[in-house]
Amino acid sequence: MNFDLSVAGFLLSLVLGGSGWVFRWSDKQKFERQQASLERQQAIAQAEAAAEKKVNEARDFNHLLNNQKQISQGIATGFDDVEKKIDHLKELMLRVESYLIRNQGTNHHE
Repeated sequence: MNFDLSVAGFLLSLVLGGSGWVFRWSDKQKFERQQASLERQQAIAQAEAAAEKKVNEARDFNHLLNNQKQISQGIATGFDDVEKKIDHLKELMLRVESYLIRNQGTNHHE
């Protein structure tokens, strides 16, 4: 049996070329999986950041809203106090007026 070296060389180069292609294809698949994983991680991180930002904005808005309510309540309480003082002054003025009216006749007789 004669063995032709050119056929053996061809088969060897075919095997080596095929295995190189398989390794390249395998590396490409691995790289694409890593890229997809990285892209998923980035998308998750962006979604988490967006959600955290939304929560922080809602929290800040609620703080501002509560501060505004407290300020409004403080102003309303202040106006209630002023109204009570004005009502008290009105009552005192009515007493003074009634006193003056009652004693007006006594001052003219003296």
